Amino acid sequence: MIYSLANTMRLFSSLFFVLTIVTSTGLASAEKAKSRTVQEKAAKKACSVGDFQKGVDILSDLFVETSSPIYVYNQGRCYQQNNRWEQAIGRFREYLRIAKDLTDSDKADADQQIADCERSLGKSAQLAPPPAVAAPPPIARTETPAPVSETATPPVVVEPAPLPLEDDHSKSLRTAGVVCAAVGLAAVGAGVGLALKTQSISSDEQKHVATVDKENERKSLETWGWVSYGVGAAAIATGAVLYIVGRSSYHASSVALLPILAPDGVSMMVKGSF
Repeated sequence: MIYSLANTMRLFSSLFFVLTIVTSTGLASAEKAKSRTVQEKAAKKACSVGDFQKGVDILSDLFVETSSPIYVYNQGRCYQQNNRWEQAIGRFREYLRIAKDLTDSDKADADQQIADCERSLGKSAQLAPPPAVAAPPPIARTETPAPVSETATPPVVVEPAPLPLEDDHSKSLRTAGVVCAAVGLAAVGAGVGLALKTQSISSDEQKHVATVDKENERKSLETWGWVSYGVGAAAIATGAVLYIVGRSSYHASSVALLPILAPDGVSMMVKGSF
């Protein structure tokens, strides 16, 4: 009797343990199923509002978690809903490759989706504008210089207006300069003559006895000789200045620029006297 009671208690303990494990497993599975349902709804909503990248990412997480190929198929449908035809075709073909034990109906459905995507892709390619072709760069044209004639065209010289005539003022200055210079030369000549006369008297005094009259004459001649030199030099200098001023006032307007036209361009020539 005691033995039977003990066996009964052990049996109930084992059953309770198994029931607990089964219950826990069932609750965990139910929780995971509920989480997957929430994720599937979120992926479906994202694909329907145009956020296909978010929907595809959620479906990728579900595929990693469950290894169910249906999520790869749903990725293709998400791309298809958002006109991403090439990505959709790739997902449908991946679904056919990894799915096992597919029924003929499932294969036909996947093939139909691929055909629809290819048809839509072809229509999009027809409606798309052709790519713009860049225009070729313009060809640089090299200007060929015109042949130069062997017979050079003589330069055309434009003569300026005739020089102005000499006015009375400049002529008078130059004349006065010449006269002053002539007077100066005469004065210098007189000074030379007086110096020779003074030297002659000095020679006579050395040979004979000097008298007071001779000494006074010598000194007077020597003084007048130096005066003649001074006056002559001043007159020559004054004459030179007057002549230069008169000549400068005449030639100040006698300098002209002459334009010369030639086949290779235009040049200038200075003409005048200095």
